[in-house]
Amino acid sequence: MITMETRSVYETDDEVQALALQEALEREGIAAVLVNHRDTAYPGITDRLRHGTEIRVEADQVDKATQLIREFIAAEPVEGPPIAPPPDSGPAPGLRGPSWLITTLIFLGLLAATAYFLNVK
Repeated sequence: MITMETRSVYETDDEVQALALQEALEREGIAAVLVNHRDTAYPGITDRLRHGTEIRVEADQVDKATQLIREFIAAEPVEGPPIAPPPDSGPAPGLRGPSWLITTLIFLGLLAATAYFLNVK
């Protein structure tokens, strides 16, 4: 039986990203193995000091795999809110500036007047 030596090429805390990278590598003909260090089902196989998912490939494919992973990560869309709002968006609806303060003071004045007249006999 011939066994090939594997080397770690990437580690991530995002299991979905690890699976996507494995699939991308395998599409390019690179056999990739995922080692989940959070998995407690295999004592002694995983490193308990690490908590991510490691991607391992055969030693002779490390350079190609590393390059493909860099390209894959660079091509991933950035998640999260945009840095700046779109140029055509106007101000959000609602009270702006000091008008919220004036409205609040008027409301509190009406509330105080109502409480006064209810307590006067």
